[in-house]
Amino acid sequence: MKALVYVDVGKVEIRDVEKPQIESDEVLIKTKFATICGTDENISEGKFPAKTGVILGHEASGIVEEVGKSVPNMKPGEPVICAPYLVCGRCLPCRAGRYNVCMNRKHLGIEVDGLFAEYFKLPGYAVYPAPPGMSLEEGALVEPASVAYHAVRRTSPTPSDSVVIFGAGRIGLLVLQSVAAFGCQRIIVSELIGRRLPLAEKLGAHRVVNPQNENLKEIVKEETDGKGVDIVMEAAGIPETIAETVELVRSAGKICLIGIPENPVEFDFMTLVRREIDIVTSDASLIGYEKTHELVAKKIIDVRPLITHTFHFEDISKAFEVAKGQEALKVLIEFPD
Repeated sequence: MKALVYVDVGKVEIRDVEKPQIESDEVLIKTKFATICGTDENISEGKFPAKTGVILGHEASGIVEEVGKSVPNMKPGEPVICAPYLVCGRCLPCRAGRYNVCMNRKHLGIEVDGLFAEYFKLPGYAVYPAPPGMSLEEGALVEPASVAYHAVRRTSPTPSDSVVIFGAGRIGLLVLQSVAAFGCQRIIVSELIGRRLPLAEKLGAHRVVNPQNENLKEIVKEETDGKGVDIVMEAAGIPETIAETVELVRSAGKICLIGIPENPVEFDFMTLVRREIDIVTSDASLIGYEKTHELVAKKIIDVRPLITHTFHFEDISKAFEVAKGQEALKVLIEFPD
């Protein structure tokens, strides 16, 4: 079969590799659609470490090809989605239901073979049936949707909460929809790429701000009678905006950090402590426990507007180039039947 392989620092290519052979607790899946993540882009550019020879990719959907004899309630021909990591099930986080931060976690497409291949295999626990009403194109975006929804759940928002979201990129727009799903009415989205702001408005933003043209801090004061917002969601991963979260949140408010910066971040630590601001971090997702795939199927989180480009697998190199541009949000990869 053909797969996109990480060859060396900054070099990836389509290669012929062996089709996976499953164990009794595994499922073999024929890939239908996948999407390119920022992590995939960084690996391809040599900015993020990955195991040499690994198959890239961790966001995909497909059709069950073969089921191990120890895997219950799954059958060939069934459309499925998957979790992006392997976990031990034995460590304290796993036993506490926090398996997304398993102490022995292995990421698909980084430490173990991923999903940019004509077939892939996963343990049965990492495979979920696609709910009725969900296309497999949408299924390929369940993983990033689940990252956003998990982050929002970590802040326990209520309908009366005011929220600032930094970033209207892939994750930021899914965070926006997740916040709106909790009933929040006053949602402010800040984004430097102006062409993304109309989509943010369409997906539920109460107000959109391009900080190059407007003063975000003054707008937050205006919207909150000078108190600051209840929750700030940082999905841009920029040191300056991460630091700015402290200036925008109210006393006893919450900050959720999702974006991963490339450089160190400086916080106004005194303000954090004296105003008793909660900082919550969020990593990966709990797809099955939080049932994000059901929210996507019901269009409560609508991933379709984020699909800006579609390429066939043989053109995945071109797809990566497009994904790096400002015009792209989610680039969808279609695999051959």
